[in-house]
Amino acid sequence: MAGSYSYRIAMIASLGFLACAPNAFAITTDEPTTETLSTDEYATHADHTVHDEHKGEENIIVFIFGCCVCGALARTLLMKLPVPYTVLLMILGALLGLFASFDWGVENFTVAVVNINPHLMLHIFLPVLIFESAFAMDVHMFLKSFAQVCILAVCGLLVAAAMTAVVAMFVFSTYSWQFPEAMMFGAVVSATDPVAVVALLKDLGASKQLGTVIEGESLLNDGCSIVVFEVFKSIAIGEVATGLDIFLSFLKAAIGGPLIGLLFGKVTTVWLSYIFNDALVEITITLASTYLTFYTGEVLHCSGVICVVVLGLIVNAEKTAISPEVEVFLHRFWEMLAYLANTLIFMLVGVLIVDKALANVDSIDWFYVIALYVGINTIRFFVIAIFSPILRHLGYGLTWQNAVVLTWGGLRGAVGLAMALIVVNTPQLDFTTIGSKVLFHTSGIVALTLMVNATTIKHLLAMLGMSDISIPKRLAMASAVRRVQQGQSRNFAMLKADRFLADADWSIAEKACVIQDPYMTAFDEMDDYDSVNKPPTSTCPNCTAEVVNEPTQKEYADMLEEARLRMLKAAKVSYWKQFEHGMLTREAVRILVGHIETAADHPYTFMNVGELKKNWQVDSYFLYIKRKLKGITVTEEAEGIPEPTAHPILMIMYRVSMHMALEVVVFAMIFLNLIPIIMGFVFYEGHEDYDDYEPFIRISNYAFTVVYFAEAAIKIMGMRKYYFLDHWCQFDLAILLLSVVDIILDATVDNIPFSPSILKIVRLVFRLLRGLRMLRLVKVIIPKMIQFVNRLINRKLSLGYDIGKGFIVGADEVGKLLEGMTDNVNIRTELKKQTEGLRLEIVRELGMLQREHPGIAVSVKTRQSIRSVLNHSRDTIRELQGAGLLDEMESHKLEKMVEIKMKRLMNAPASIPPPRPEELLKNVSWLTGDEKLINFVKARAELLHYDYNEVIMHEGDTPNGVYLIVSGMVRLHGSGQHLDHEINRESLSSGAGQALKFEDYLSVGNIMGEMGVLTGRPRNATVTCETTVMLYFISLEDIQIALDTFTLEPSLETRLWHVVAVRIATPLLLQQLNYQGWTQEKIKLHLEKGFLPNVSGLNRSFDIDYTMEDVVLIQGMAVNAHTRDEIMGPCVIPRTVHKLLFPGDHPVEPKLLVISTVDALENVINDVVSTSTIAVRSRSTLDPSMSHISSLSIRIVDKKSRSLLDTVLKKSVSRIAPIDSLGQRAGPMPLHSLPPRNLEPLIKTTTTAPTIRTEDETTTKTTTLTTENET
Repeated sequence: MAGSYSYRIAMIASLGFLACAPNAFAITTDEPTTETLSTDEYATHADHTVHDEHKGEENIIVFIFGCCVCGALARTLLMKLPVPYTVLLMILGALLGLFASFDWGVENFTVAVVNINPHLMLHIFLPVLIFESAFAMDVHMFLKSFAQVCILAVCGLLVAAAMTAVVAMFVFSTYSWQFPEAMMFGAVVSATDPVAVVALLKDLGASKQLGTVIEGESLLNDGCSIVVFEVFKSIAIGEVATGLDIFLSFLKAAIGGPLIGLLFGKVTTVWLSYIFNDALVEITITLASTYLTFYTGEVLHCSGVICVVVLGLIVNAEKTAISPEVEVFLHRFWEMLAYLANTLIFMLVGVLIVDKALANVDSIDWFYVIALYVGINTIRFFVIAIFSPILRHLGYGLTWQNAVVLTWGGLRGAVGLAMALIVVNTPQLDFTTIGSKVLFHTSGIVALTLMVNATTIKHLLAMLGMSDISIPKRLAMASAVRRVQQGQSRNFAMLKADRFLADADWSIAEKACVIQDPYMTAFDEMDDYDSVNKPPTSTCPNCTAEVVNEPTQKEYADMLEEARLRMLKAAKVSYWKQFEHGMLTREAVRILVGHIETAADHPYTFMNVGELKKNWQVDSYFLYIKRKLKGITVTEEAEGIPEPTAHPILMIMYRVSMHMALEVVVFAMIFLNLIPIIMGFVFYEGHEDYDDYEPFIRISNYAFTVVYFAEAAIKIMGMRKYYFLDHWCQFDLAILLLSVVDIILDATVDNIPFSPSILKIVRLVFRLLRGLRMLRLVKVIIPKMIQFVNRLINRKLSLGYDIGKGFIVGADEVGKLLEGMTDNVNIRTELKKQTEGLRLEIVRELGMLQREHPGIAVSVKTRQSIRSVLNHSRDTIRELQGAGLLDEMESHKLEKMVEIKMKRLMNAPASIPPPRPEELLKNVSWLTGDEKLINFVKARAELLHYDYNEVIMHEGDTPNGVYLIVSGMVRLHGSGQHLDHEINRESLSSGAGQALKFEDYLSVGNIMGEMGVLTGRPRNATVTCETTVMLYFISLEDIQIALDTFTLEPSLETRLWHVVAVRIATPLLLQQLNYQGWTQEKIKLHLEKGFLPNVSGLNRSFDIDYTMEDVVLIQGMAVNAHTRDEIMGPCVIPRTVHKLLFPGDHPVEPKLLVISTVDALENVINDVVSTSTIAVRSRSTLDPSMSHISSLSIRIVDKKSRSLLDTVLKKSVSRIAPIDSLGQRAGPMPLHSLPPRNLEPLIKTTTTAPTIRTEDETTTKTTTLTTENET
């Protein structure tokens, strides 16, 4: 549905784009003037004119959509013709122009094209093509190659245009061109448009860096060529242009263009960041900003092309401002616009070349165009050769093969042709010698470069060996194809067992589904394909066994580098996936992706953890500012002022001085004092109104000084000696002394008969110092400043914690995929070692960060928990809509509510106070919801403290209880058997003949020892304190008492086993191919549906039917009843197993976790008997001989609910499909693509249904349900 929605949006917007295109065409016809017509003739002529105008508009629309049809045909023919798409379009356009030259009626549709307005052509199509190219480009590669791109696009363009101008002046001797005309022509034919080359490089999987350089050069080259063209065109038409004018034109384009693009780009991204999941609005913003940026640049003569390039790069670099679900729509929209623009442009190019460029052509011009074609390719070769010493040491470097491709890939296109049309439409330039010749030669160069260079570039890449696939890539592709083929084999095995498809022709089906390796060559087809893609082997002379040859040092390095790049790419995909799910913030994913791209640029290196750590290290100047501000507001000596008890007046003064009301009054007086102070500055001595206002200013000064004296007296009496130790009080006292001096000077200077000027100056200075009283208001502002600094620090720490957690999740997901990245064990081990080392270091750093700033970690975890729940809620709503249980309007309302809550998370606080230890107990999964059990644990739990490096438990110790970490961080290291901790399974490592080893860190909220208290096995890890640690300890005796006490289902033991089972099963399912694309949270949510059946007793067995999606053996041993193969836990039971046997003599009690797809009964019971008191016994009492539905025993304390329950059970049992005459169940198909489990009848013809025990106040009954055979 999302895909259709994106295409619908793209089509609507594209139709709007096409609707604007007719305005780019203008029909010019020779019509009589209205002055020579009579009244009747004028009316008749007006009617014909209106009719012709409508006819012309209709023809334009037919031409546009006819071009779209030709484009669709061209893309269809591309499957069979080795011709680039743009070349094929140009050929079709030329054929259309050729047909128009005959009197076949086609000219009615091409007449508008012949008279196209070149400025509108540029202004309508160019912004779309420029923005789409910049938006789809790899920004990191472009920025690293920016120096190379600038040299080629600016310096290279100027040199190429100048050399082309020299060639034109000397070769085109019959045209008599001067240097301005020749330079203008050189700028026209130097504008590159390598659309076909870039597309071919992407298709062949050639160097992405080379494609970025070619595309980046084209983007900047167009803008620079237009600037050069406009400058020399103005000179050619006689406009006076000095060297300064030319320099300023280039300066405006070089500086003004990027600044305008930067401004519009920042405004666009900020605006987009406030929009959440509104595709229409976000697409409209990008479209409007593109055209507004282009036209603003053109109006200000700052190169609209460069403005749009910078805009596209900024939106691309900050594309996290776009909603994750809208980004795909946005890319599809711009791809559609670029496709339509290219289709129309190259069709127009073909029509124009035939219809207009061939006018006024002499025979010598054909020789000139061939010579010019050879000349521009030679000139481009020399330009690249001149700058190659510099290009070789910049960016990604430049090999000679890349230089050859750069030379041959300099195609010309629509931009040059549009500038040539501008020359034609410039009346000041002679059409015969300049306009027609420029258009002809430009059209010829465009046609030749497209038809020769573009069609032969593929063969050139093959000759240079740039399209060859490296051995590591071939091996990786072969491995991927094998995995696909294995999945197909499992799918075929499932379908062959389906009774509806059993008689299908499987040979035809298997042939139709064959997936071949796209990298397989004709040589590989001649040889054995598997032998080509398998590592070479040698035969042992003694035992004739085949031994795999070790790769050479170069081969090993190449394979390691390829695997490293794939690992970095997988990590990058993981980060984007976390961002799409709301688990990473926008800034965090940008930083992580930036680190990945930086690591990819340096061969044989991994991510720099030192650089990553800087994201949560607070800058020193923040800490300095915070320390200084706190030092101003807090004085150690003034803290904790004791209340005076000796005198009642002092006690009153103490309370007044410490009361907030005194501060409010004083600050109000300071604000009022501001009025006379300002008046004193305005009505200075010598002012005409000075005598009128001077008494008021003086008296008010005396009055406010008295108020400040009163405040000081109250505080001195209340605070006593502590008044003189406080910084703010010292500052107040200093201002008060200045006020006294000010009053003395104010009262005495005017009364002294001989008043020296120095006294008057001093009095003026003290009047100015009255403004210092306003500084007392800083006392109120400083706490706000401290809060602001704290907010910045918390935001920095929150971002750092987010980055670290995202890195850890990415490392976990990459660890699962290492098996498929390379078949070499040594390389896989090396990658795993590097990944795990980085992961452990980041885990430790985050643990330390959480210890120092617990509120930061709590905030990030809370936000991610909320988003995870909201994601699941939204997925559930969409599933309900897909199933038909909600219509589109209802689904939209619910989804809107969820998205509003998601948007609010963007403004979540950076820090949340950590929960109290008692709250941590309540959040333990096997305690949640049971207040009696929580109170029991609270009463028995013991709070323990450990110092740094102290050992909490040793590997091999006898279990003594359960530990809950309240604060601090611990380090786990030990063997990997019977893991009862939620650690990263990819951290397990082993040597030859050694047990698995692991190492990990745990912090607040984690529990240790659950498996030990359940099984009594020795501790499997040594736990050491990395910091000072505080733990809740629940002894084994107390746990045993709780297990014996809280037996009401779901009992405590059941809950504990369920938690442990989910924890153990999660990494096991993550390794399964069917769950490769699932996140860890999704796997856990899937496992939460599981139950633990009771398999106790002798001769135990368990039937696995088709309603069971997954079965995991948590511990113990099981035997396949059909093959007698032993299965040791923990492991996932293969889907080919339909019955398990459990030997009674095995020392470990078996535990199964069963995930079923049938949960309809529970939902119905919860809906119907919601007001009844129902105690549902655990699925651990499941009788294997009964069905999943018959495994529930329900205890009802409400008579009224009994009849409801009977009805519900009958309806639920009747949902099970009846058995047909063949003994097979014609039930609903499985809800997922899994092999069918045991299809034996779950309920026989006259089977006694489960016993349901019901009890009321006085009696207990046993109700028996039976089902009839439905045939």
